[in-house]
Amino acid sequence: MEFIDVKNISSSWDIKVINYMKLSERATLIISNDDEKFIIKRKENLEQFNREVKLINHLRNNNFSTQFPLSTKQGGFSVPYKDSNYSIYNYLEGFTFKIEESLNNNITPRLLGETIADLNKIMKSADFLTEYPNKDLYKMVYGFAVNEIRKVDHSNGLYTIYENLEQDVKRIVNMLPSQLIHRDAHIHNIIFNNNRLSGVIDFELVEVNVSIFDLCYCTTSVLSEGFTKEELRGKWFNFVGNLVTAYNQVNPLSSKEKESIWFVMLCIQTIFMGYFSSNESLYKINKAMFLWIYENRNQIEDKVLLDVNLR
Repeated sequence: MEFIDVKNISSSWDIKVINYMKLSERATLIISNDDEKFIIKRKENLEQFNREVKLINHLRNNNFSTQFPLSTKQGGFSVPYKDSNYSIYNYLEGFTFKIEESLNNNITPRLLGETIADLNKIMKSADFLTEYPNKDLYKMVYGFAVNEIRKVDHSNGLYTIYENLEQDVKRIVNMLPSQLIHRDAHIHNIIFNNNRLSGVIDFELVEVNVSIFDLCYCTTSVLSEGFTKEELRGKWFNFVGNLVTAYNQVNPLSSKEKESIWFVMLCIQTIFMGYFSSNESLYKINKAMFLWIYENRNQIEDKVLLDVNLR
């Protein structure tokens, strides 16, 4: 995006831009002549964006902090520009936790766990679930991901694991409660300022799925960032225990949900393996994570079940 594009888009909000910085393919930071910061986001799907606005309003009405879209001069929340649509969000002051801080500081998993628990509680109370995609985690794994994996990986040992897991995964998914989930609850989408929540961002992937998906996704996303370093990898078990404990204190987990966490972690890793099956390096690291989680079931479940039940 060129500066002229940024200025043209921002004019619909009466924002006079003096500087900008591209953050990603979809997001651009802009600074106004009043030295205020905003985020421009490209929106590919307006129906999805309208759902996002509705959900953000629901969250904010329940006193949960999020990044929110600003209304244009015409009263809408987006403008068309060069075959795409764009919205502008408020800028959240603060930072996201780095991997070392996540694994070395016990305060971090507590803050993350409490935040995801609050988010899930409020999203559960939404009465517009039918407007969102309803995903079946079992089908995502065995109807999509494993089939993609088979195209690139001919490891008999891996498929033996999937065969042994299949009936348990199917049974567990059928018994777990489902609700609206964020679907992308990693540490870079949760912003803090002096250990106070500034807000959660990026609600583009929201769907209906098993309730503990966001909790498990946060654990595997942290593992992925520190997995190649043995020292950090070893500290991940305590992170999991602290995260789940904090979540459970705000949004209590049933015994079935606690016992299912290891399985949902494996499901998430399998989905990543399927998604990255055409990228050899990313596939290999996600496969290694899958096998490592699989082999460390006892340590993971000790932290999840013992820590949560004792505190």
